[in-house]
Formats: sequence, structure tokens, C-alpha cells
Amino acid sequence: MTTPPTRARKLRPVFTFAFALIGFDLLVHACAGTWEQYSPDEYAERVGGCAKQPRDVVFVGGSPVAEGIDPARVGPLPWHGVSLAPGYAVGLSGGTTSDVYFGTIHACPTPPKLLIYGITASDLNDSRHEPHGPHSLMTWDDLADWRRTRPEAAEWVTRHFLRGKAADLSGLARYRHGMRMWAAAQAEAVLPGQFPESAAEATRQRKMSGDLRTGDGFVPTPWFANRQITQMRASGWVAPPFEYLARYRTGSHLKYLHRLLDWAEAGGTDVVLIDMPTAAELEARHPAEFAEFRARLAEVERTRRVTVIRASRAATGMDDSHFADLIHMNYLGSEWFSDWLRKELSRLGTEERSRVVIRAAAP
Repeated sequence: MTTPPTRARKLRPVFTFAFALIGFDLLVHACAGTWEQYSPDEYAERVGGCAKQPRDVVFVGGSPVAEGIDPARVGPLPWHGVSLAPGYAVGLSGGTTSDVYFGTIHACPTPPKLLIYGITASDLNDSRHEPHGPHSLMTWDDLADWRRTRPEAAEWVTRHFLRGKAADLSGLARYRHGMRMWAAAQAEAVLPGQFPESAAEATRQRKMSGDLRTGDGFVPTPWFANRQITQMRASGWVAPPFEYLARYRTGSHLKYLHRLLDWAEAGGTDVVLIDMPTAAELEARHPAEFAEFRARLAEVERTRRVTVIRASRAATGMDDSHFADLIHMNYLGSEWFSDWLRKELSRLGTEERSRVVIRAAAP
């Protein structure tokens, strides 16, 4: 007579499968370094690359900084009697001022001697509910602070933050893209020509990860580096609407700029703000938004005694041939602008200290 299966015996395959899945997931986590190289979190890579060692100079901002400022070309700077070593560019694509604040404090465990923020009008637009990368930059304390400071965005940022934290629990969820890129690279090595596009993307991602970890943060995106507005317009290209300036209003993001200045003051860091250049068409489309943005900068300059470098096209000598789109420089533009910035900062660095840097007086 056959003995009826017990409940435990019935559930054994379920438990076996669950433990096997957990074991495989732990194995995926154990190889996280490999997957991250093939699908890097650009925010985390830049922040981590900067934090690896103390920096004399750190450039911060959004993607215009990532694409437009080459620390090696800006080079060592004379700064009030000392020479500052070339710095690192923490350019956080899509970043607002709050993103830059969180990125900076994590990227600079040792405060730099000089912090240069390449700021744009869209950084201060409160209709944007970023941070773009809350999972990679924010802690639980940061989340609580964000919810208190930006209640209108609390639901959005909480949902994305918790989704990111949940992904941490599963290596299969967090590293799935990196695993696919790794697999494509291995398959291409065994069967050349079978997966050319995926393998090329895997190679590019791995190179970017390595460059951000060991370089100075200047890893221009080929899509931007090789484009030029003037040539594209000749072939009929029309710039799309720039959504980051839609429904423009300032206030909450501006608070994070003051918090960044407070952090710099506490650490003895000098701060310079750069009103980053853009293509002529962007300012022509949004004159009111740029007027409000620059009025806010003037207030900060006056109340916090911060130097603002107004890097207009006229001041820098740039034109639309230096831009890949309305806001990002191409490689020609980054070379031109970085060389111009080196001269401007060198000039500032030899002036009287009281005329140049913050000693952030309370507003």
C-alpha cells in the first residue's frame, strides 16, 4: 500500500526552487562588480570616482558640465598663492540643484578647496520633480529631508526611492541589463559578427565605467561629441521643445543651492558659480525663464557674496557650431569652453580673495 504524501513532501519542490533561486540571486550579487561595469549607474560611478581621493577642485552640475567641462584642459589653477591640482567633473545628467547638493556631499567626503558649479536655468525649475537618481545618491535620512523640503514632490520621490531600494534586494532585478550586456560581449567573442550592436554597446558601457572610476569624470557621450547644430539645421533638423524649462517657477530647488553654500562654508571650500552658455535658440525661446533664473543668481551673488561667472556666448566667443543641441556642447565646444574657463579662473585666482569667493554671509 502506497503512503499518501505528507504536506511537507508536497511543498518540498517549492522550497527547493525557492532556495535555488535565492542561492542564484546571492551568486548574482557576489558578481556585482562585473555586471556594474557593463551597465554602470552613471550617477554612482561619477560620485564614487570623485570620492576615491581628496580633490583640490570639483566641478559639479548637470549634463552640460558632464559634456562641457574637461578638468584636464582647465588644468592646474593658481588660487590665491597655491596651485590647485586638476579636478574631477561630477556632471549628473538631468540633475537639478537638489541633485547637485546630494551628489556633492557624497562625492566629497573631504571638502575640496574649490567647488565650481556650472548651473543652468533648468536646475532651478521647481516643476521638475527630480532628483533623477535618488536611489544611487539618497539615504533614508536624505529621503526624510526631501519629503519635508519638497512636499509637492514627496509622493513621486518616495515611490522611486523605494522602488530602487527594493531592486537592491534582488540581484536579478538590479543587474539584469548588465548581465545581458556581459552575455552579449561573451557571445560576440565566441561568435564574431553575430551580436555586433549589443557587443558594441557593452564595450562602450565598460569603457565608460572604467573611465569614470579611474579618470577625471570627463567622458563625453559620442552622440553629443560628434553633433553640431549648424550642420544639422542645414539638413532640415528642428530642435524639439525643451521640456525642462516648462511651467517655470523657482523656490524649493533654490533652497538646495543655499544648503550647498552652507556646506561649502562649513568645510572651508571656496565656491564659484558659472552661468553656463547655451545655444542662441534656447534663450530666444525662453526669455522670461532665463530672466528669472539670472535674477535669482544675482540675489545669491549679492546676499551670499558668491562669484558668478557669466559665461555668455559673447563673453566666451562661442557660437552654435560649439553645441550639439540647445544646451549640450559638442567636443569642439568643450575644448573651447574649458580653455576659456581656465583663463577666467586663473584670472580670478590671482585677484584679492575678498572679491572672489564666498564666506557665505547669511542671507
